[in-house]
Amino acid sequence: MEPVWSIGQATNRIDGTLELGIGYLTPGQKIMLEAFAQDDLGQVWRSFGTYRAEDQGTVDMARTAPEEGTYDGIDANGLLWSMRPVLRSDGAYFMKSSSAPHAVTFRLSSDGVLLGERTVDLHLVSADVRVTEITEPFAGKYFCPEASERGPLPAVLVLGGSAGGLLWSEQMAALLSAHGFAALALAYFDWQGRSGLPNQLAEVPLEAVDRAMRWLQAQPGVDAARAGVMGLSKGSELALLHASLYPQAVRAVVGYSPASHVFEGISIAPVSRRSSWTHEGRPLPYLPYPGGPKSWTPAELAQLRKLHEQALEISTDEELEAARIPAEAMRAPALLITGAYDATWPAAEMAEGVLQTLKKCGYRWEARHEHFPEAGHLIDIPNLPVTAEHGVRAEAAAAAAREAWRDALTFLRRNLA
Repeated sequence: MEPVWSIGQATNRIDGTLELGIGYLTPGQKIMLEAFAQDDLGQVWRSFGTYRAEDQGTVDMARTAPEEGTYDGIDANGLLWSMRPVLRSDGAYFMKSSSAPHAVTFRLSSDGVLLGERTVDLHLVSADVRVTEITEPFAGKYFCPEASERGPLPAVLVLGGSAGGLLWSEQMAALLSAHGFAALALAYFDWQGRSGLPNQLAEVPLEAVDRAMRWLQAQPGVDAARAGVMGLSKGSELALLHASLYPQAVRAVVGYSPASHVFEGISIAPVSRRSSWTHEGRPLPYLPYPGGPKSWTPAELAQLRKLHEQALEISTDEELEAARIPAEAMRAPALLITGAYDATWPAAEMAEGVLQTLKKCGYRWEARHEHFPEAGHLIDIPNLPVTAEHGVRAEAAAAAAREAWRDALTFLRRNLA
């Protein structure tokens, strides 16, 4: 008899637990399961595990550890996050640039004989969510669940990092909507200048974020009094700035790998130093990188953390205070999420600095720092193939992505829902 697959439901979500089992095997039979996925750059990624069938002739991913493979121990999602690029051995990034389903093909074999394969779509967007692409008065994508019996929806504005466009923000907004939030992913700059956006992360007007937040709060079925903001990296810097300069609009803040100060803007071919942001037509004070404007050569990119640490170290007290994000002006609970192996900037130290400032000021809202001692800068979408940052074990990166997402959801539900 051929093996029988049990592989979840049509509504599988990327942040859920994969239900994968094989039945009608011979007790003790050794099988190999491989998983394949293609990223948006066309790279094929693969993971595998070899398993021994139980006495009942079954292999259940939630109960069976691989004897060998790309991950260790019992982990129902191990084949998802442990994928590696087939044609590359370096630390590649799994490019997921949209909220389309994540298609994974599982291949079953035994003794080198192919026994079958199945493909499952892991969804970021739920079937009851309406997706709207926004081109005016800003560029973004809006995810809104159908009308809730519980009344108006809480809302979250999501800001990606220095990759630009809607990378990370679209996927996070989609996942938030699957959990009952109206979520807007905002593109505040784009390296290709698409949608008329700035093509560099320099002197981006904060009013663009305010405009998007006001639009979100004005949408039908949204409770304007229960709106939060979430950001990653430079988007986290931006989220903290927005909550500080527009405190009346924000009721919760989540910052993945945040900054405590405004840093110099990022341009591919800089001709002069500029701030990352402007407000009311004026550049915000910023901390410059040492050694003049950067062209972001591979050598400079490899020294990102050092550049940011030096920018903090060489600045005077007056410069540091001028460029500091005035987080004490916020009127909302804040959750800051960091990894100890952050190679981009010292996010953990900056998050602690923000919390110390809030404590000194008698900040009356919750302010929490969730630190992952084995994670890096990119605490990504849960269960996507993880990026191999220097010094970070794949298992630790995957665990941090899952736990951080659970913490962020719990935090937002508690403070907005």
